[in-house]
Amino acid sequence: MHRAVAAERERLLGPDHPDTLASRYEVGFALSRTGHAAEALREFGGVAEARARALGADHPDTLAAHQEMAYVLGRLGRHFEAHQVYARVLAARERTMGPDHPDTLRCRHNLAFNLGRLGRLEESYRLATEVAAARSRLLGPDHPDTLVTRYEVAYTLGQLGRWSEALSTYQEVAAARAQVFGPDHPETLAARYEVGIGLGRLGRSLEALELYRDLVDARTRVLGPDDPETLRARHGLGVNLGRLGRWEEALAEARAVGAVRERVLGDDHPDTLVSCREVAVALGWLGRWQEALAVYQRVASARERVLGADHPDALASRNDEAHCLEQLGRHTEAVELYRRVAAQQQERHP
Repeated sequence: MHRAVAAERERLLGPDHPDTLASRYEVGFALSRTGHAAEALREFGGVAEARARALGADHPDTLAAHQEMAYVLGRLGRHFEAHQVYARVLAARERTMGPDHPDTLRCRHNLAFNLGRLGRLEESYRLATEVAAARSRLLGPDHPDTLVTRYEVAYTLGQLGRWSEALSTYQEVAAARAQVFGPDHPETLAARYEVGIGLGRLGRSLEALELYRDLVDARTRVLGPDDPETLRARHGLGVNLGRLGRWEEALAEARAVGAVRERVLGDDHPDTLVSCREVAVALGWLGRWQEALAVYQRVASARERVLGADHPDALASRNDEAHCLEQLGRHTEAVELYRRVAAQQQERHP
């Protein structure tokens, strides 16, 4: 629909008319939110260039197009380029709109998020904390934008290994979202999922298990049994069964989730492979190393095929395979595989 409007506006008004560019911006937005990141980047780039020419580099509409370019670059894994664009947009927004304008704070939030993806965790944490405080002061502590930034603060705390603080923040966000949106809202359920992660990380697996049982029920009620988010909650349940030493139950849950993921998402989807690995982990803990080896090898081969042999996930899978060979007493093969993985890691990070 937006493409049709953009084409008609271009015919009647010209390619650089603000209404034509507004429609092209919406085309880019729809592309980015439906997984067509590369096409969206091209569309936003064209809009940003035309708006800069017609309106000026610091016009809010020009900056909006550049900010969406940065978002899409992040979705494409091009985080360093995204950082450069976010930094330029933020400087312009602060100069023209002031530090407390909602658009300035949105850009600072996105910059904080992207810093985390660059591994600059302390900077990400500091910036996200500042944005959360500003949004709380201007919008209120329970405003959706404030809670989004506090969620990012909690995520970064987890990445920094500060799990007690992360858990406390996730719990506060989950409670506030339940109050604002309702207990079954996707944002509330997303925060509750992260609460479960935090509980598991802190060794509180029994509490995590009960949380995930409730979450599976809620996700199934809202989204259905085959939705990826329902399956993520079931995966979390299975992981915590394993942490509690209930490996037969964990194995059954991992197999059941893996079968649904394979049917819904495909054999080589990352979530399917995560479930396969969880099956192998459970088999190993049950002493069934020969069966585990076959599953680890399947995961490693699939990840190499999809991601490339030097991808960190593919290398981790080969390490899993080597560990399994070691448990089977096949030490020569295990050492050879460990050496190969080490050499590939050295090549990636000399």
